[in-house]
Amino acid sequence: MYLSLKQHDLFRTLLMGFEVPFRSYIADVVISHYPAYIDFSTELNNRKATLSSADPIFLRDKLPNSCTEKNCAKLYARFVTANQNRHVDVITSDNDVPMVGHLNIVTFAFQNLFADLYLLFGEYHDYCVLAEKYRYARNKLDHPDCKTLEDTDLIPVLAFTKDIINFLDNGYFSRKTKEQLLVEISVLQNRKIEIPVKCHNFSSMPYTESRIVCRENEIERLKKFICGNPGDLRKQHSCCVYGYGGVGKTALVLEVVKRIVQDIWDENTLNDYLPSYILFFSAKKQKLEIASANGRIIESPIHKRFENLDDLRNLILNNLQISDFKNFHDEGIIIVDNLEAISEDERINIKHFIDAQTPAEMQFLLTSRNSEDYEVNFKLSGFEKESGITFVKEYISENCLDLNLDACEIEELLTLAKGNTLVLVLCLRRLSQNLSSISGLQTEFSSINAWKNIRNGLKRFPGNAYEVISEFMFKDTFEEIEKVFSNDCELFYRILKIFAVSQNDGIDLNTICLLSNEPYPRVEAVADTLCNYLILEKSGDQYSLNNFAEKYIINRFMPDATTFDSVSTEIRQRETQVQQELDELNRDINSRNELAKILNDWHIVSGSDRIAAARLYRLYGEADYECKKDSRFKAQSILEDVIRESKNAEAITAHPYIKFQKSRILQVIDRAGVLPERHTDEIIDGFRNAIFVIKTVEQFSDIQNTKSYASLLWLFGQYLAEINKNLEAIRYLEEGVDAFEAMKIFDKEYYQCLSKLGSVYLDYFEEDKLARTKYLVLARTINKKLQPSFKNLGESKVFATMLRKRVEKYNKLSV
Repeated sequence: MYLSLKQHDLFRTLLMGFEVPFRSYIADVVISHYPAYIDFSTELNNRKATLSSADPIFLRDKLPNSCTEKNCAKLYARFVTANQNRHVDVITSDNDVPMVGHLNIVTFAFQNLFADLYLLFGEYHDYCVLAEKYRYARNKLDHPDCKTLEDTDLIPVLAFTKDIINFLDNGYFSRKTKEQLLVEISVLQNRKIEIPVKCHNFSSMPYTESRIVCRENEIERLKKFICGNPGDLRKQHSCCVYGYGGVGKTALVLEVVKRIVQDIWDENTLNDYLPSYILFFSAKKQKLEIASANGRIIESPIHKRFENLDDLRNLILNNLQISDFKNFHDEGIIIVDNLEAISEDERINIKHFIDAQTPAEMQFLLTSRNSEDYEVNFKLSGFEKESGITFVKEYISENCLDLNLDACEIEELLTLAKGNTLVLVLCLRRLSQNLSSISGLQTEFSSINAWKNIRNGLKRFPGNAYEVISEFMFKDTFEEIEKVFSNDCELFYRILKIFAVSQNDGIDLNTICLLSNEPYPRVEAVADTLCNYLILEKSGDQYSLNNFAEKYIINRFMPDATTFDSVSTEIRQRETQVQQELDELNRDINSRNELAKILNDWHIVSGSDRIAAARLYRLYGEADYECKKDSRFKAQSILEDVIRESKNAEAITAHPYIKFQKSRILQVIDRAGVLPERHTDEIIDGFRNAIFVIKTVEQFSDIQNTKSYASLLWLFGQYLAEINKNLEAIRYLEEGVDAFEAMKIFDKEYYQCLSKLGSVYLDYFEEDKLARTKYLVLARTINKKLQPSFKNLGESKVFATMLRKRVEKYNKLSV
């Protein structure tokens, strides 16, 4: 869902406040290293000369123009101005200082200067990804009327800004203090996400990750149908949006739902509209799917599908929890999607039901490929020349495609596609494809060659033959992928064979990994690429066949009877295996409260994730036990188990707990000293990756509000201190203390974290006592903070006592 207008305003205020210290820091670094313009210009042009396809899209696009003599001089002057005014509250004009795009250019280009900045996020690439998300959000919020940012925009940018704010020295904060900005972040992180509609099935609605563009008129028309026109005595009862397959009917009605929910949040609905229910039902036929919780092959949930009037009526009644429509007069919306999939007789029955047997307050919004005889019936068309040009440009921009088309190429594309939205989107996706993300594949897909292939291929068909073009596009797509995947076709075939055999309407990546015996990153890369080619569609964590590709895939990849039986048998075996392991897990949960708490705190939900987490949890216990016995042989055996189990787990899940627990086990082995080798790099990578995923991936972001996350930060900071990485340890320990305090958790783990932070402050101070006196002040502050609670510290008292004794050594030192 979209953020509310108030949340947009809070987000805008935060990013404007954050930009000042961030800009000051970058300007300070740049001018300190390049005090003369000639040095800056030379280095920037040297960087331009080394640009490659591995560099971020933004840098490849913007750096060449920034290196012209005129633009380079202006860019340097902006950074000089920003540096000179670092301690000034107001600068006469924002035109005199670098904009967000300029900040990204230099931080992307000068990799030798900003290594510490990249380290906050793991590595250079991760920083660039988040910096671009920040730039996108900041630029969108430059427009006061912006109201189209979502949680997927907010969450990673909050993590990005928070980490940088904590990293920056206090001297860079001239307008707002570091503490003020962190409070603004906390308000947004703790926002309430509550759908303001009493009865809904939003989790079943197939929202896409692509942003809808160029449909404002159609959106407003549907909003007026739902909310009514001011002054009208009654609202219309039914509306059917019709158009060819792929024109965007479902995406349009779901966008309208998102806009209405946002208006309700903002108390800004037309005619004060406030529905009691919004329900979505698709008329696709029921199919089989593999449940992510237990691996069983089951029928699709009944509330998602219907095939006839009786099904639809029962779905509505069951969701509303009523037995009939008598005396039911609550206002709301029923969305009926893909009506063309129903037989003609049943469509007639549904039409009579809607017209004569449902209350007037219940509105129906339907979609169909066919023109239907409802009260309102309007056609959703593709794009003609002028609107098509706007569509292409906005689609490329909003969906961040790596693509530059000139005016002639856009016009030719529109002519060949005849304004067909599906073909336009498919062509744009194919033109922008970069397949270097496929595991082991280094070949880049050339935009120019792709453009020529599509253009030549489309010319073979008559301009109005949409169905022929649509079928061809998938055939052509497969041939193109097969050619590029020449060294990796086996995985490509194996995944599609799973869809062809099971023919289900939603498979999660864990299940595909189990069925294909392939690691998670490879499967995810192929699945996402197939989504970009519109062969698969993604809704939440579920992947399903595109309606238009389904027939082609089943015909192409349905195996012979022997292979079919073999794959089906494997599915049943996987089902049995998963169920057995889940049964074992449930027994463990009943006997181990700590395991149940871990699964809950870490939001470990799916069956595959829970099984993998339980295995690593048990291994930690075994490692701790054997290492305490000082058993070298057993420790070696457990290390081999850890390597094997973590590899298996990471093959089917991206959950951060797996990486965290692997690091914890390796810590136990290293600390025991029973093996000669150390695993420092692996431990650090595991901790960093777990924290990065939690901060930046929406699916796992709620973990930040748990004690487990605070403990994760504390444990990582403590480990970094053990290996003398004190400055980095301070960062994570500070975050850990903040996390504990934000949740008002003041237990022994909190006090251990706080005491450790004070000790590391002292360690860092003692490395350079003259230059780092502020860290002595910080250690004293923590020591004072601990004293009022000293009697209640319990097991943590020993750590607080050690800190107090160390601080007292410097009582005579005045700072």
